[in-house]
Amino acid sequence: MSAGSRPPIWLVTGPEELLLRRAADRILEQLGDATDLDLVDVRAAELRDAALPDLRTGSLFGTPRALLIRDAQDLPAEVSAWLLGELERLPWATTALLLATGTARIGKLARRVGELGGRMEAAPPREWEDRKWQQLVADEFRRRGRSADAAAVRAILDHAGLNVAAIAEKVAQAVSAAPSGRVNAEQVAAVVVGRGSRGSFAVADAMCERRPAEALTLLRGALESGADPVMVLGALAYRLRALVAVAAGLEPRSIGLNVSPAQARRLQSVRRNFGPGELTSAYRTLADADREIKGGELPAALVLERAVAVIAERS
Repeated sequence: MSAGSRPPIWLVTGPEELLLRRAADRILEQLGDATDLDLVDVRAAELRDAALPDLRTGSLFGTPRALLIRDAQDLPAEVSAWLLGELERLPWATTALLLATGTARIGKLARRVGELGGRMEAAPPREWEDRKWQQLVADEFRRRGRSADAAAVRAILDHAGLNVAAIAEKVAQAVSAAPSGRVNAEQVAAVVVGRGSRGSFAVADAMCERRPAEALTLLRGALESGADPVMVLGALAYRLRALVAVAAGLEPRSIGLNVSPAQARRLQSVRRNFGPGELTSAYRTLADADREIKGGELPAALVLERAVAVIAERS
């Protein structure tokens, strides 16, 4: 992006502060080298009583100038209005970056920034987007000047779960201890401890791919991380419903399922793991588990483990 086409202000939104900062770092890298950048880094609350920055005067030394505002969702109304007014009086000599977890309080400003092409999303992948989570881990290794093989990436996810901050922490641990070169799973296992939750849909995927040992390990991680057994069961049932819909040639949305074309193609492949009558039997197993969890005497975790093992095991 050329300086002439670069928006004067960026608004990066998303629920994870670490991902917001990563996105800001990429934008700042476009402006200039960190040693040659005049950067003011503040939180929104600090602007309430402080003098508002000058966005029109260039640096005395000709270096790029940037204003980074964290927690921009908490911008005081007068500051948000001032920024909006400044946007109508271009050009700016300073690039402003706003990092926000929401836009409810800064709606007008957010819309105008979007019109100028400066609105960005920095949300983490959804629970079932395995490849995107793996890419996030690989990118974290690259940020630290290292690479990791596929097994090491999976090992990080096993230890960190779907927690962005934990992923960054575990990657840092692995990089600091592993010798130079590509990081492998054995090096991760030697220094990284703990087991994180990969989420309920990871359990469902391993179950439907008929990998019982992995499915049970993921299930225990999810439950140990505080996942509600009923919610886990709901994810398992959702995945089976999607498989049944694909197998029957139904339009998923017609039965309340949100399945993208790419997911549908993947489900077509997963469907082949089940022989005649097995999907019906699997669904009946989950229905029985639902009744036991809600009205039986056995611990919910045991009921879930038994159901997952029965469905994942090939007959």
